[in-house]
Amino acid sequence: GRKLVAELDQEIAAMQEKHAEAFKELEDTQAQLELDRTFLANLKKKCAESDAEFAQRVKDRTTEIAAVEDTIAILNSDTSFDNFDKTVSVAFLQTDAELSASQRERLARAAATLE
Repeated sequence: GRKLVAELDQEIAAMQEKHAEAFKELEDTQAQLELDRTFLANLKKKCAESDAEFAQRVKDRTTEIAAVEDTIAILNSDTSFDNFDKTVSVAFLQTDAELSASQRERLARAAATLE
């Protein structure tokens, strides 16, 4: 009888210890689960914000590209070339240059320092 009672007491103690370990593991797992859920919620929020920002950037760039395409089309039109020919009657070619006295003096000083 006493031997059987001692064995049962040992089994009960071992079961209580296993139960305490399992309960502690359950508490740790639940705490980690709550942290993971919080992290996931924050991540979803950040991703939604990033998606919205990216969509706005894409929309802005598309609008800019369309505006540039329209501008190029206007500048390449026959009407633009006709207007340019009517308003600009001289060529944009530098044929002569005169230096002022101060410009000649600065060039001379620069040349002197290089020698």
